[in-house]
Amino acid sequence: MGKKYGLSGAFVLLCALLLCCESISLLAALLLAVAIHEGGHIGAIWLCGGQVERLVLGLGGMDIRYRCSRDTYGKDAFIALMGPGMNLLSCGVGAFLANRLPWEGIYLFCGCSAILGFFNLLPALPLDGGVFLRAMLLRRGELEWSDRVLTASSLAVGVLLLCAGTVLFVSSGGNCTLLVCAGAVLGRLVRNYFTPGRKSFIV
Repeated sequence: MGKKYGLSGAFVLLCALLLCCESISLLAALLLAVAIHEGGHIGAIWLCGGQVERLVLGLGGMDIRYRCSRDTYGKDAFIALMGPGMNLLSCGVGAFLANRLPWEGIYLFCGCSAILGFFNLLPALPLDGGVFLRAMLLRRGELEWSDRVLTASSLAVGVLLLCAGTVLFVSSGGNCTLLVCAGAVLGRLVRNYFTPGRKSFIV
């Protein structure tokens, strides 16, 4: 099967909503932060000697399928951390350059990068922190125990996001950002446990 590249309809819709409801600067800052995040993952794949087989930008980030000549959990962990790592690094560089660049959106970019980086480190699938946790757990070689730990961690993060998202939605008069994030995390749990043949969360 050849390489597949594309944008999901959900991502296009999100960009359209941001364009209509918010400023062009916020959209540009967010897209730049996302590009740097995903570029970190792709760069890490290449550094590990891997090849990108599928790359589709969706609502919850980039769906990247890759293959390495020697698959190791250490490589998976490194690839997962490089996305948030590049966000935090670019946030630091942006903060340093804030007084030297004419672009007023540099502060928006730093904020988007920091939020994207820290949020993706949460220990829940499908976030990068969850992928990293899965790789570290599987190094122990105990599939059933690893599955229970990752499931509990993802459920805890999902419920916290749902609670925080409800508070934000009510207090802000309609901001559903955290509710969408909670849906992505809890939806992953539902898909794995209520779809026939996909009982394990860890693989």
